[in-house]
Amino acid sequence: MRRLGFTTIELLIVIVLIGVIVTIGFPRIRRTLDKTNVRSARVYLSTAVATARAAAVQRGCRAVVHFTSGASGTVWVTTCSRANPAALDTIGGVVQLASRYNVTLAVTTDSIRFDPNGLSPETAAATIQITGATSYGHDSVYVNQLGKVVR
Repeated sequence: MRRLGFTTIELLIVIVLIGVIVTIGFPRIRRTLDKTNVRSARVYLSTAVATARAAAVQRGCRAVVHFTSGASGTVWVTTCSRANPAALDTIGGVVQLASRYNVTLAVTTDSIRFDPNGLSPETAAATIQITGATSYGHDSVYVNQLGKVVR
């Protein structure tokens, strides 16, 4: 008589093999996710700076990118309102970048201003450092005096 199915020993071997594969692969997956989160945060910051610069040129008034540091780091862009030039509009809303991408921000300034020509009248360049949840992910965004984002 022939029996179909698996023995307990065969099932145990398969479970042990799956455990070994997961144990080897988990740190690598976590490192990759951390690097991806840092890269996504860098891209978002670069986009926010470019958005502020473009808004300043398009609307013909000052635009500002605001930052907060730390594990609760947020980013938002403000510029003059189209309907009422004395009021401010927030473009895209306030984004909690640190919690969205699980990163920590360290900025050298709390904001970057752009004049209607798209230039930053600041005397010093701004650097935003991004650190991931593990020690593997870190990057920075550098904005020079002309308002250009340099990696």
